[in-house]
Amino acid sequence: MNSDIKFYLKLLIKRLPVMLTLVAIGCTIGLGLALTVPPTYRAEARLLVESAQIPNQMVISTVQTSADKQLQIIEERLMTRANMIETANKFGVFDARDDLTPDEIARGMETLTSIQLAQGDSRRATVMEIAFLSEDPQVAADVVNEFVTLVESESAEIRQEEATETAEFFESEVARLSAELSQKSAAIVAFQEANKDALPGEQQYRLTRQSQLQERLNIMSREIVTQQEQRNRLVALGTTGGNQQVTLSAEQQQLANLRNQLSSALSVYSESNPRVRMLRAQIKQLEETIAPNSGSDTTVDPLQTVLKVQLSDIDSRIRFLKEDSKAAEAELEALRIAIEKSPENAIRLAALDRDYRNIQNQYNQAVSSLATAKVGESVEVQGKGEKVTVIERAFTPSNPSGPNRRLIAGGGAFAGTALAVLFFVVTELLNRAIRRPIDLTRGLGIQPLATIPYIEPANVVRRRRFAQIAMLLMIVIAVPFALWALHTYVLPLDLIAEKAMRVLGR
Repeated sequence: MNSDIKFYLKLLIKRLPVMLTLVAIGCTIGLGLALTVPPTYRAEARLLVESAQIPNQMVISTVQTSADKQLQIIEERLMTRANMIETANKFGVFDARDDLTPDEIARGMETLTSIQLAQGDSRRATVMEIAFLSEDPQVAADVVNEFVTLVESESAEIRQEEATETAEFFESEVARLSAELSQKSAAIVAFQEANKDALPGEQQYRLTRQSQLQERLNIMSREIVTQQEQRNRLVALGTTGGNQQVTLSAEQQQLANLRNQLSSALSVYSESNPRVRMLRAQIKQLEETIAPNSGSDTTVDPLQTVLKVQLSDIDSRIRFLKEDSKAAEAELEALRIAIEKSPENAIRLAALDRDYRNIQNQYNQAVSSLATAKVGESVEVQGKGEKVTVIERAFTPSNPSGPNRRLIAGGGAFAGTALAVLFFVVTELLNRAIRRPIDLTRGLGIQPLATIPYIEPANVVRRRRFAQIAMLLMIVIAVPFALWALHTYVLPLDLIAEKAMRVLGR
């Protein structure tokens, strides 16, 4: 055990120059960073999500995006590459570094910017904290206040846009449904006009009218039969009533014809009809003309005269009944067609009416939703809804917030020490040479009686020392060169250090 300790102590002393060099390099780098990293100033602001000023029971907000999601959307918009570059150029965040590319500026702004969102619940409000680090305290405050202004405007814009889009959507829906209502209404009117004789609403009337016409046809048929039988009887009576020749004057024949025409006209027209009044005037005039000549020698059979008048009246009545029957039959046929078409028209009209009512319900709902959306839009435009307000704006910090120079220097020393220990462990693990008697026992499985130490030639010792010195020189040269390349082509060392401290602080 003691031999092992002595052995490793000898190894430690042997490799101590390299290890001390590594520790010195780490301490140098840490101390250099601690001394060269400029002081940074942290400016921060706090924002609060306030609830709506008008109760939800009175006005329902049409903005469905919660405050947390709104702030997350705003954060994503705030951290866009274009916004980062624009803000950096506006306030000259990296004016001292003219060699930075736009991508490096964007990454640097993202590193220096800190946005923390404390989501609230039913008992706590949602709070957003925005902070920025800069070598210039005024620049830090200006950038944070710029971010705060953007957050306020973006929050109001998001809510107003959502409320406006909702109102515009329902406006378009109301216009569309109104046009569809007009089309459906016009289709119903056109259908009713095209089928006005077969509408389902008048079906009962048509059925009643059909029954009435059918009954009337039956009555007229019986009346026609009765009139024909009566005429046949009168004809038979006139034939068997006597063989005396009846001679009528021309005036008397004309009077009989006018009386027949009057009888036919009275069956159709009223007493006030002009034709009836004209016939009565002509009859009266002929009667006055025939009266003085009533004592003439012309022999007239009164029975035949009455018979002819009655036959003429019956013939006129039969003609009237037949014409009326034809009109009733035509009306019955039209009613039959309308009654057969009415069920089909009822189905079609019901479908049109159902579509109309459905669109009417949608239209009423859209109008109600539009009114609600308009009120919600007015609330958002006037700033009475949920909004983001500033609790505390950023002020110019008087004392630097970083960097922690002691931490940086201690980190460099710790890194150098860790690298030296790693060097010692790795070189020992990779060395497979036999340097002790125990190595012979472990490697060959034999117990040696005595051991003779290996004495290296002088040239081998010189080559090894030269290799060690070369390695140290390479490390001394490579480390600064790597730091310079990282600082020049990747990210400035102060930003890297700030980001590392932020990660360690978490």
